[in-house]
Amino acid sequence: MPQFLRSILKFFKDNVEMNKRGFFSTFFKTEAEDYVETNTVEIDIERNGAKIAPYMKSIKTGKVLVSAEDFNTEKFTPPLISLGYPVDLFQLMERQPGESEFAEVGAWLGRLFNKLKSCFVRMHKMVKESVELQAAQILQTGALVLQDEESKDVYTLNYPVKESHFPRVTTSWGADGADPMTDLEALCEAVNDDGKADPSIAIFGKNAWNKALKNEAFKEAVKRDGLGLGALNPGLKNRGGRYMGYIDIGTFHLELWTYNDSYEKLVGDTKYKFMDPDKVVVSAAIEDLDFRCVFGGVPTLGMLEPFTSVIPSEVTYDGYIRVHNRVFMDTNQDTYVAETKSRPLCIPVSIDRFGCLNTVAAD
Repeated sequence: MPQFLRSILKFFKDNVEMNKRGFFSTFFKTEAEDYVETNTVEIDIERNGAKIAPYMKSIKTGKVLVSAEDFNTEKFTPPLISLGYPVDLFQLMERQPGESEFAEVGAWLGRLFNKLKSCFVRMHKMVKESVELQAAQILQTGALVLQDEESKDVYTLNYPVKESHFPRVTTSWGADGADPMTDLEALCEAVNDDGKADPSIAIFGKNAWNKALKNEAFKEAVKRDGLGLGALNPGLKNRGGRYMGYIDIGTFHLELWTYNDSYEKLVGDTKYKFMDPDKVVVSAAIEDLDFRCVFGGVPTLGMLEPFTSVIPSEVTYDGYIRVHNRVFMDTNQDTYVAETKSRPLCIPVSIDRFGCLNTVAAD
């Protein structure tokens, strides 16, 4: 049994799937100061101005007064994710999948740990998908709208993005007269002018990519040089996106990616795309971004024996996703409950270094 218990503990530390960031999550970093034990976090949202220092000074004061309008301190409250999964003790008296029919019926403790491990794996993955959805929403809308288990909006956070960074085309891509090159260059100009950083990544939804290729000018401009895979942003490789080549538009050089991964809501089995099929996200290089994924404080009563030596009360995956675990007993129901809590919040600090183009014109 000790070896069995050690294998469960090792599983949490070495879970390959959890220790690999999602595609959009890769844009957001988490450092030591981003784990807090408070209910709210304060972060300066940065705007990179284009003002120059004047040569002439005021005769009266001998100095130039510069306002601090390029920084906007915001206070955020990370939403709480709290998941629970019951394990009925009577289920543990039955033979479990994979067991021999001659398995000892009373070996319920090992079965309990196996079921708890399965529960935590499932809940941890749900937290990871929630972080990916937050990142996806921010990059495509500049806002967060999180829903409850009944798909009702319960948490809305609008970041101070500029409307010019979220334009809609005047002629839908794929239609006569559409000009993807001009539309993309205009968004690149906005990111470059406001963010003071070269846009270098373009992420296409499925429909946007297919329709862009119908435009001969765009199609001819795309270079499918596989030797350059991830040369600018190697962190995006093997995260679920697909590298499609690169393109030079005006003075801008863009890596081209598509992203087609899906997620499911808590209720139902309908699949939803993280990336809107009709949109294109344009961003500066990851190393030029200050996007944070912060984790707020989580109150917990802690883990009880005999689980403390088997299931870690706190796990941090891939240096960013932090989850808190607990197992408690509901004596009235003869049930153990596996519980996971986390308070992630993605925040685009460098607010002007990305944007998103809607490739469908308004009706």
